Parts: sequence; structure tokens; C-alpha cells
Amino acid sequence: MLKRILVAIDGSPTADKAFDYALALAKARNAHLHVVFVVDIPVAYVADADPFPFIEAMRLQGKAIRDTATQRLKGEGVDGDVEIRELLPLGGDVAHQINVAADEDQADVIVVGTHGRRGVQRLALGSVAENCARQAQRPVILIPPAAADASGAAS
Repeated sequence: MLKRILVAIDGSPTADKAFDYALALAKARNAHLHVVFVVDIPVAYVADADPFPFIEAMRLQGKAIRDTATQRLKGEGVDGDVEIRELLPLGGDVAHQINVAADEDQADVIVVGTHGRRGVQRLALGSVAENCARQAQRPVILIPPAAADASGAAS
């Protein structure tokens, strides 16, 4: 029985589809939806630069994403919350943070899009979704870029 769902978002179209799916699932199951955004700047982007402007930009993006997700939760009447996590030092493991958040929230399932914005890190280390599924101690639902409308997900 699904009572607690965690969805990881990053502002990408695929993460938006994962959020749509998780929102529909939570609404249909009357479950709590915990939304997580991880502030992460891959080391390759700031190797020769001051990382603070990049970190601050990601924090601002996280706040905007949090506000939008919170509005959608309220608009759909879904019980939930939105968390922003930071990866410091830079270059940490986003997938690990998603799984830690799922453990802390005692999520029954993790929902994640299969193509987030990971750039060079994805090429070098594999995708966040793939690593999240490998590390997970609970079921993970992977939402591909060409996912169908989420409304059928809940049934």
C-alpha cells in the first residue's frame, strides 16, 4: 500500500513528467507526496571559477521550483511537502541524497525521471535515475522522457 511517495525533481521536462505522475499517484492513493530538489553543481562547471555564483543560482532555481511544486500540491489537494537539499562539497552524489531523503521520509516508493539535466556528470558517471535505482532500498518508478499522460498512472 502506498502511503508515502517521494519524487525527485530538477526543473527538467522529464522531472516535470515524474512530478505529474507522482502527483496523480498520490492523489489517487490519498498518499503523502514528498518532493525533493537537490542543489548540485558538478565540479566540472566550477573547476577554475568561484563556485558561489553557481551555487546561489541553483538555490534560486530550487526556491522557484519549490514554490511551483507547493502550489501544484495545494491546487490538487494533495498532502505533501517540498524539500531543498544541498550537496556540499561540490560534486557529491545526487542519487545518494535522494535515497537518504526517501529513508528519512520512510517513503514507500521513489519516482524519478530518467533524463534530468546532468550534462558532463551523466556522461562520466551515469544518470542520477540509474544510480538512484541501483542504490535504493525501496521500489523506484522510472519515468522516461516519452511518458504518457500521468492521469492513467494512478489506476
